[in-house]
Amino acid sequence: MTIKDIASLAGVSPATVSKVLNNKADSIAEETREKVLRIVKEYNFRPFQKYIQNNSFFGGFVGLLLPGETREYSDFISGAQAAACAEGYSMVLCTCRSEADREKHLSSLFGKGVDGIVLYLDRETNFEELLADAPDKLVCVAATNLQSASGQCEAYCDFSAAAKLAVEHLIRFGHREIAVIGWRSHFLREDLIAGYNKALYEHEIIKQSEAICLCDSSEEITAFVRQFTCGSGTAFLCQDAQIAACVYRTLSHYGLQIPRDYSVIGLSAHSGPLDVFEPELTMMDVRFQDLGRSAVEALIGNIEGRHHTLEQLSPQLWPGASAASPLHTAGKRIIVVGSMNMDVIVHLTHIPTSGESLQAQRFLNLPGGKGANQGVGAAKLGGNVYAIGCLGSDQEGRLLYSSLVENGVNTAGVRIVHDKPTGKAYILVAENGESTIVRSYGANNDLQPDVVKAGAAYFEDAHFCLISMEMPWETVLYTIDFCLEKGIQTIVKPTTPRVIPAEVLKKITFLVPNEKELEVQISGSQPVEEKAASLFVSGAQNVIVTLGEKGCYLHNKELKRHFPAADFQAVDTTGAGDAFISALAVFLSEGHNIISSIQFATYAAGLSITRDGAQTALADRVAIDSYYEQQHSNDLVLEKN
Repeated sequence: MTIKDIASLAGVSPATVSKVLNNKADSIAEETREKVLRIVKEYNFRPFQKYIQNNSFFGGFVGLLLPGETREYSDFISGAQAAACAEGYSMVLCTCRSEADREKHLSSLFGKGVDGIVLYLDRETNFEELLADAPDKLVCVAATNLQSASGQCEAYCDFSAAAKLAVEHLIRFGHREIAVIGWRSHFLREDLIAGYNKALYEHEIIKQSEAICLCDSSEEITAFVRQFTCGSGTAFLCQDAQIAACVYRTLSHYGLQIPRDYSVIGLSAHSGPLDVFEPELTMMDVRFQDLGRSAVEALIGNIEGRHHTLEQLSPQLWPGASAASPLHTAGKRIIVVGSMNMDVIVHLTHIPTSGESLQAQRFLNLPGGKGANQGVGAAKLGGNVYAIGCLGSDQEGRLLYSSLVENGVNTAGVRIVHDKPTGKAYILVAENGESTIVRSYGANNDLQPDVVKAGAAYFEDAHFCLISMEMPWETVLYTIDFCLEKGIQTIVKPTTPRVIPAEVLKKITFLVPNEKELEVQISGSQPVEEKAASLFVSGAQNVIVTLGEKGCYLHNKELKRHFPAADFQAVDTTGAGDAFISALAVFLSEGHNIISSIQFATYAAGLSITRDGAQTALADRVAIDSYYEQQHSNDLVLEKN
């Protein structure tokens, strides 16, 4: 690149470019001058060293000084480099292993005329002393979680906050005894422990000193993990991916599975999921790439006299499959095998008849599918839930997966299908709350017996398996037989037009059809009670028919009883059946009898119809317990009167 090239790009003469570069542009229009300077900066044109020394507009080089090996800061460097390039600057990278190294590099960079330096500082660095003599244009951006009172620009990501959020993610799954493992020599060790301690304190969990490990080698990590597994602990927080990999290896060596036996979460400087782990590691990303970008943008903004508001970057959770609920929760484990769909909800004045065309009132896209709904419903009520199903690798699949994880469902049994889209359900909802559904199965068709077989370990010691029939029939049969072999009670939702034969009915613990599904199983004009009795005689141990606003009806060996519906105004009844089944399973798994469990499930279904969607409308435990207690309190008052 020469002056002639600059002149050609700017559409001016080389003499004009020369005058601009030598600050002799008094006779040149300001618009022309700015155009030339813009091209000079864009192409990083630096003809002679004198221009670097004499002209402020070049601003061509910034330094980046790191306290260790560059491989540890690859994402930070990437973000910094991208920001420098976008602003027309080049970057000089230096690493130092000691204070002497740092002083040498600072002296060298300053001496060579860099316009500014980004320093990645550790806790031991005296920020004020280091910058006491720095010229105004040589501004340091401290890319760490230290805050300075010096008035210098500073960007940071709070590593302590990341550790706290990671621990809280485990606590939401029900973990109480959580180990933390960090490097003894790493300058962020204090932040790691501080975040860990703060999370335990705020959640009123007693800290145990034997659950904290600062180590120097993988041998120490292995010894600590082995010792921790001899107690009642259930989860590990790892400072980085290297420690997490060692924890994975150690647990596998002793025949322990993640997340069935132990959950693992890591802190990472990487900008994406660590899918090299099996199962994929759940991690809290401290966003070092964004940190590098923010640091350089702040530095250049200060150099060029532009106001720049620094970001305090919030850590970001990348949900993997390595964190789940511990086995010893209040209720026993609940397995959910079924469909996972993205629900496309269309609100109409009424359900259209043949040949009728209606104007939609509004559209919604919400996570759904019988399997996913029942899994989320049970988890929100405190159930220890393991989901088995299939999702596409598309955006809908990612949203559904995140919904499961965020609600505390163990997703280790969820398979990602790369050649099929995530299933969809097109749901028409009338003003009175009634709905009708058209499904596109997509990845759900890949929910074959081998997917269930791959999750066989999750069935050990399980109490219930919830089975929805929106999946291949051979998978329904395999799952029912497998549960029978393992002594696991089944709750089956017959959501297909297939009639269940008697030899299958006799293997089902709870059959829960609605009126339309009951009609498929037993056609005719006879009342619900007779149809339920017929299914019971055919072999189903408990038949519970859900009747919408009329409540439900139970028929088993001991009881033939109607239960009234909870008194709620219907907005969308789509997820009511799933809410009922998930609540029934949770209450039964906690040891409650069938009558109180159905009452509890009825309240859950009632609350679910007051909002749009399925998963989004599912109530949490606090809401249902409150309503349950209120209703039974009223019953007691009536009895006394």
